[in-house]
Amino acid sequence: MSFSDARFAYGPFAPYWVPRQYIENYFSIHKTDSYLVLNTTVEKLTRIQPSSKGGEDRWRLVLRKYEPATHVDIWWEEEFDAVILANGHYSIPYIPSVAGLEKYLEKFPGRVVHSKLYREPRIYTDKKILIIGNSASGHDLSSELVAYAKSPLYQSRRSKSRWDGDEPPKGIEWKPIVKEYLPNGRIVFDDGTYLDGVDTVIYCTGYKPSYPFWDVEANGRPLYDYRAGKLIKSYWHSFFQDFPTLGIVGLPRALTFRSFEYQSIALARLFSGRNATPLPPLEEQVRWEKEREERTRAQRLKFHDIAWDTGETFEYLERLFRIAGLGTLKGEGRIPPVLDKALIWAVEHIVKYPRPGDGNDRKKPLGEIESLDADSSIREGWVLVDKSSLCSL
Repeated sequence: MSFSDARFAYGPFAPYWVPRQYIENYFSIHKTDSYLVLNTTVEKLTRIQPSSKGGEDRWRLVLRKYEPATHVDIWWEEEFDAVILANGHYSIPYIPSVAGLEKYLEKFPGRVVHSKLYREPRIYTDKKILIIGNSASGHDLSSELVAYAKSPLYQSRRSKSRWDGDEPPKGIEWKPIVKEYLPNGRIVFDDGTYLDGVDTVIYCTGYKPSYPFWDVEANGRPLYDYRAGKLIKSYWHSFFQDFPTLGIVGLPRALTFRSFEYQSIALARLFSGRNATPLPPLEEQVRWEKEREERTRAQRLKFHDIAWDTGETFEYLERLFRIAGLGTLKGEGRIPPVLDKALIWAVEHIVKYPRPGDGNDRKKPLGEIESLDADSSIREGWVLVDKSSLCSL
């Protein structure tokens, strides 16, 4: 979970407060912060089609920056030969539709929030808290808030998570999904039980990506299909079939930061004409998208999620590596980083969260794991598993 040339100070999976500082330091280390234009909003991204003489698409950006000295917005336009979208996929907090929620929000403003707004636990001291969701964010927030919130801390779960045991942790009470919010403040669950007097409801239910700057009319189509949960006409989660000078970085959740390197290098080589191999023919790109959509829909998977434990992570990076190729003899261009032995071992043997079960879960702190050296910074509480057992997770 770090760039290849700068490790996280806290190991491969750092605490939540570290990444922002890490990214800021990374720009400074490489002296690339001078290229940044901060506090600037991309208001519109418009395709400039080539003339009849040929050529490739160019792009016009409408930009806006607030000038605090004069209290005015400065607007301007710039044109680019290629554009890479790297605004992430944790953009718009997702809150599922629940009966009565809209009126509940109007009557009790501020009572329902999303985990995106969560910063620190002390403001919830002695508060009656309901957390919705038990994936990564729900697990992290409930683990931290249980020491501050009024006991018990309530957690609504749709299903059992991989790291849930047969009983909730001390100080936490599990509830089923919320069925309805009532005007008197009562929250009713699927099993007919209810809660009164809840101070805060925190939704840990994920996000939707957002590209508000995309000019649908001028560019001829939307960029993202929200119903299908996928980019439209994409290839390998990084390229676009009909926009050869547009790329995207950071959408798949696979070895965060390290996979960003592979995407960035492949796109840079492609846009500069120094890629080792071309993208496959359009027909193959279309077939890849169609087959992946059919498979992920049948298996109820997310289109842009890369499996950690099936070998797909290696396949994904390998394709980007082949497109990028190596740098020149004179050292021009960044080389896609090799996956060292510790990282390969981690992908093949480690599951991020403990498995519930019959007491045979194998949790080994760093000192007891002989297959990795001490530099690998594997944290306590991880699970060492046989690859043959991964299919059951």
